[in-house]
Amino acid sequence: MSSLRVFVAAALIVLGAGCGGNVANPRQAHPAPTPGQASAALLLPDSPGDLHLEQLVTSEAEQDPVTAYAEGATLGVRTLAVLVTASEDWEQPYGGKPVKLDKHEATMGGSGQHRWITWPVRSSEDFESFAVLGHGLSEAELIRAANGVAEDLRRPRIDAAHLPQGLDLVKTGSLPIGNWQAELGGTEQVWTNRRARARLSVSQLPGDAGMGILAGATVSGEPREIRGTTGLAGGDLLSSGSLRMDWVHEDPALMMPKVRLWRENGIIVKVSALGLADEVVDAFVRDLRPAGPEAVERARDQILEYPPDLLFPPTDDQNRPLRVVTHGRNAERAWAMSAGLQGRTFTWDFRVLSRRAEIVDGGGGSFEPWKPEYGRVPLMIMRDVMELGLPSDNVLVGFAGTGVRKVRISYSDGTSAGLPLGPVGPGGVRWFSAEVRSRSFKLSAEMKDGKVTDSVRRLP
Repeated sequence: MSSLRVFVAAALIVLGAGCGGNVANPRQAHPAPTPGQASAALLLPDSPGDLHLEQLVTSEAEQDPVTAYAEGATLGVRTLAVLVTASEDWEQPYGGKPVKLDKHEATMGGSGQHRWITWPVRSSEDFESFAVLGHGLSEAELIRAANGVAEDLRRPRIDAAHLPQGLDLVKTGSLPIGNWQAELGGTEQVWTNRRARARLSVSQLPGDAGMGILAGATVSGEPREIRGTTGLAGGDLLSSGSLRMDWVHEDPALMMPKVRLWRENGIIVKVSALGLADEVVDAFVRDLRPAGPEAVERARDQILEYPPDLLFPPTDDQNRPLRVVTHGRNAERAWAMSAGLQGRTFTWDFRVLSRRAEIVDGGGGSFEPWKPEYGRVPLMIMRDVMELGLPSDNVLVGFAGTGVRKVRISYSDGTSAGLPLGPVGPGGVRWFSAEVRSRSFKLSAEMKDGKVTDSVRRLP
């Protein structure tokens, strides 16, 4: 089966400090009340509109060493950072131009007051590169700083003689910046409406003012008052130059990441959005409220209530999504599968949501030919159970032929359960799904004439 994973070149994406203007959005901006006292608790929105929570996890992304310098201790002033990160085959960030350093051939990019310089460490077996990021600095100052980098892969730093005047060491720390996708780490909640190709993440990480400057070094943003404090509003300074098909829009402005970063009550918060207008992102930020333990657990419950029809983006030139053919849930997980038949090509996609784990995203593909005789087979397994130790591996998906009235699953301990059949879907068959309790199970089908069969086939 060929993968449905599609990546779009970021020639469609223009990285800039402003991050776009007023563009169409899939949910209406609404006035939000003035936020109350800032809190170290998890911040959750009161009214997320048409967005739905799809995951709430603690980031396990690998951390990269970063050292930050600044003029003062406020976000948005002149800052400088040097970091080490890995990328595939030393791929450099998107949108740069060649620049010559004293010892290296490098690449420089960015716009306005926000610039970066990177160069690969050819001796690294992990495809690592150095990067120097500057805000409010001239090209000459940034190049001079890059020439002063002490090339220590574990503790990158800039020689004091090469620092721009007025800048001092602020913080040595780490952030996840693998493949030029700058993240904050910490606790991350992701809100989406995949049918509308909209995504918004909220990351929270404990940190002092120096850590805030270090995190702000990866943002191509301007100072702005956010929730009663000075933060940054703009986009991501670094980009890998690719975008998943799930978030592609005809309007390039909707594919530009919109970032808000600020610090409140000892917590650094980063909001990053795709497919949403600036005013919608700002309304979401204003609407965030400190949540206690009970509210957090209710939010985890909401993950399992994500509307299945909104889990899948449009797939054709008429902006139509695949049809959801089966879905289900238990106490900890929910799952859904969508499918479509065009000619003799069958396409499907599969996702699993979890209260405490990341979404299992995109386990689908396509195959041909779809054969009419599939509809005459009593039971056909489409997605078999695997034994890789992941909860999603235990979700069984299949379909019943036109003569089937009921489907049942039985286990070796004598227990059994009926599996609901969905409406007639692509190919004229009805789908079923379940998270099985063990690999030892048996399926049976009751036919319309009352006969029972345990004849099961598996798609190749």
